[in-house]
Amino acid sequence: MFFNALINLGTAYQPFNIANKAKMTNIVALFSIFIAVLYTLNYIFVLHEPLVAFINALFALAYGATLLFNKYNAHKAAKIWFFSVLMLHLVICTNLFVTNKTGFHLYFFLVPTGAFLLFELKDKLEKLLLSFIAIILFIYCENTLNLTPLIELSEAMNHSIYQSVFFFNMLEVVFVLTLFANEIEINELKLTKQATTDSLTGIYNRHYFFEQATGYLAIANEFKRPFSIMLLDFDHFKKINDSYGHHIGDVSLIETTKQIKVHCRAQDCFARIGGDEFVIALADTTLQEAKVIAERIKTSIENNFIKTFDNINLNCKVSIGVSSKINEGILLKDIMQQADKALYQAKEQGGNRVALAS
Repeated sequence: MFFNALINLGTAYQPFNIANKAKMTNIVALFSIFIAVLYTLNYIFVLHEPLVAFINALFALAYGATLLFNKYNAHKAAKIWFFSVLMLHLVICTNLFVTNKTGFHLYFFLVPTGAFLLFELKDKLEKLLLSFIAIILFIYCENTLNLTPLIELSEAMNHSIYQSVFFFNMLEVVFVLTLFANEIEINELKLTKQATTDSLTGIYNRHYFFEQATGYLAIANEFKRPFSIMLLDFDHFKKINDSYGHHIGDVSLIETTKQIKVHCRAQDCFARIGGDEFVIALADTTLQEAKVIAERIKTSIENNFIKTFDNINLNCKVSIGVSSKINEGILLKDIMQQADKALYQAKEQGGNRVALAS
């Protein structure tokens, strides 16, 4: 869509924070163009002032140049240009077109807020300088009476414009802050996903697993409920890498992960904790119940043939060690050690089998 294309000018191939601020700058510029066009139409059809309407239309075009700066990745220049045009526009509106009774100079309040939201953290000088200029110009416009405005307005019209200025100020603040809140939430979700998931397989990573499994075990201990751990390790994974290459090894990890996920329940925490080693924390699950799940997983992987883009058919196999909470004071590391011993036992017995901790 055309509107989306305008909003996303200058965001391609940019880091998230830069792309996000460029996108917000484009939105603010488009919103300012919209408001400028509304006032231009008012000058033409209500006040019948074609000269003022023409000058105002030029400012609308000037706001549009912000999009061009962003298009060519001149992001800082785009923001400086936008706020400079905005402040010049407000001075001309207040001290040339009409008087300060219209309240046009109230738009200066948007400059400090917008500058601190749109500029990068490192752009301290630009933010402070633009904010300082906006404060000075506001005081100047507030205390300077334009005795010869281009448009003589009635008290009623001055009041109407003043109300429109206040309305658009509030609307723009609410609009921009809502967009920023949404972008921040998206960014937080993205950062959370990066911090908790394995980049290759898309399942949870080692750090997240130990955090979640510790919580699961604490709950199990408190309410005297069962808790089990399942360690899974590929059989002869090094042979796959040596024979077909690491890219095929990655394919086998990804496809096998999909097979395992099919058998994981909503309450299970499935994670990759090493190269070809995976773990599942099974809340509210006894050792025998975990063994049944482990056997299903082993059989599913054993019966699955992975066809790669090189037309290689892989048949992976895994060994699985299962252990459970045996008393209320046991630590997660102890259950993990028991599962690791059971996994080693499964390997020693030839692999492609499930072994239970004694």
